[in-house]
Amino acid sequence: MTVAQLIEKLQDMPSEAVVLLEADGAFARIAGLNLEKSVTIGLPDEVVLFTDAEE
Repeated sequence: MTVAQLIEKLQDMPSEAVVLLEADGAFARIAGLNLEKSVTIGLPDEVVLFTDAEE
């Protein structure tokens, strides 16, 4: 999924909704994101979502 695709899907959601990540049958709140620039020509940059480690 690209950033544009994610934004398009999120635009239909309530702005006050909390964003969660599902992994291993559990949910965790998204705490932030980082942009990882690609060091390889031809590969796209990546946006990495990270969760709240306290949950």
